[in-house]
Amino acid sequence: MKQSDTRIDDARADAIRAEMDGIRMMLHGTVLANRNRAKRKDGSVQISPEHYTFQYYDMDGKRKCKRIPRNARAAVVRLTRAGERYRALEREYRVLMTERSLADSGKKNV
Repeated sequence: MKQSDTRIDDARADAIRAEMDGIRMMLHGTVLANRNRAKRKDGSVQISPEHYTFQYYDMDGKRKCKRIPRNARAAVVRLTRAGERYRALEREYRVLMTERSLADSGKKNV
């Protein structure tokens, strides 16, 4: 690995760490929009208003769901997007550090 490549990698790693530090609040999960359908005795179908559910995995790996009030949906969506961005930065940082450690392992001390 060239010296200039190392500087570029260091700058990108610093930028990733700074962006990860900037993400203060996040959620890991998805927001689902649901509607309930019920068939009436007369054969017509009644469709409920849209309601929202936050789906996530707990510490044991079990899938959990929480109902989200309509007025809180925008905030929860914003937090889940922040979580997705954090995970993407984490993956990029991991790849960058792996490449760097593999490149450094080929060097021999003289």
